[in-house]
Amino acid sequence: MLPEHTQNIQNGFLFFLVTGIALLVPAVAFHYFRFGRVEPRRTFVFYAGLLYSLVALALVLMPFPEIGTVCVAPPSPQWTPFQFVFDTWTERGFTSGPLLSWVFNIALFVPLGVLLRKAYGLRRHWVALVGLAVSLAIEIMQVTGNFGIYPCPYRLFDVNDLMANAAGAAIGGLIAPAALIVPKVLPASEARAQLDAVGLPRQIIAYCMDVALSCLAVILVYLLTEFGSGWTVAVVFAVLRIVVPLLTDGYTPAGKRLKFKVRMVDRTPITVGRIVVREGCGPVGALGLVALVVVFGEMGARAIDRLTMAKTFGLPGHEPLLVVAIVGIAVFSLLLFAPAARRDQRAWHDVLAGTRCVLDTPRAEPAVSEHPQFPP
Repeated sequence: MLPEHTQNIQNGFLFFLVTGIALLVPAVAFHYFRFGRVEPRRTFVFYAGLLYSLVALALVLMPFPEIGTVCVAPPSPQWTPFQFVFDTWTERGFTSGPLLSWVFNIALFVPLGVLLRKAYGLRRHWVALVGLAVSLAIEIMQVTGNFGIYPCPYRLFDVNDLMANAAGAAIGGLIAPAALIVPKVLPASEARAQLDAVGLPRQIIAYCMDVALSCLAVILVYLLTEFGSGWTVAVVFAVLRIVVPLLTDGYTPAGKRLKFKVRMVDRTPITVGRIVVREGCGPVGALGLVALVVVFGEMGARAIDRLTMAKTFGLPGHEPLLVVAIVGIAVFSLLLFAPAARRDQRAWHDVLAGTRCVLDTPRAEPAVSEHPQFPP
């Protein structure tokens, strides 16, 4: 691989990181709008396709030359099929430029064939035709100077590239069953969340509303009685998140407002023990556990090998505690957003307690017809 190819691949990865982060919120919003959850297979295929597309474009279009230099000696289109065979014979070597370019163009489109065949079930001849169409679009882009951005083309239009790219896509379609990491995209009916499942964003908003209401109640208690402590916070929170749901058929104050309640997995009323486990293992309980470890775990932390990370933050004597805090917050964040991919949208504390949040009025079954899956 030439140095410029390595640089182009690095540029493609950089473009992917920037574009992937920029599209994260719109992608999540689209998935929740259509499926009621973040569908993991479609998300993986989308980002895999995005990564492949940006790296491939970087390889075929970069580096970008100066506009004033492209018309000095613009390349002429190459219309002779299998010209690379004659060029290879002339150079008399299997490591010659024309042959390596042909192999490279085949390899470049193998991932496209794998994605089309394995993820979307496209028939093999359609995989080859799509590969040919994509290759033709790239060649047209090159021969037109990136659709007129440059006054002259700076890349060669080569009919052999069309043949190689189509062959690469076809090969990708043939070896697609061996690509175990690529999932098959499920039909929309199988990808949607359960009709009565409460979306994770709504659950998070409700939880924040209940926490805010707890804080207001604690402030009110302090203003009226001038009494305030950590126990006051715990009692008020327990009343809102445990006592109130037990008395109101599973509704927290925010849940009532947002029209959902807490139930057992089989939709029966929740029990005292289960809701205590649920709230004790919930976000506030988990963060409280991390805080306890950080605050009271210094003696145990001294037994851990001291790390240098905390020195950056000016805490040379508390490195283990900082590590515990960082790891705890990272795990908490992962567990907080992991339920977004579940069809029942159950968070970790619901799974541990055997509970789930259900809508008062389940969503109607979508009447939109499914897009047919391509048979093998």
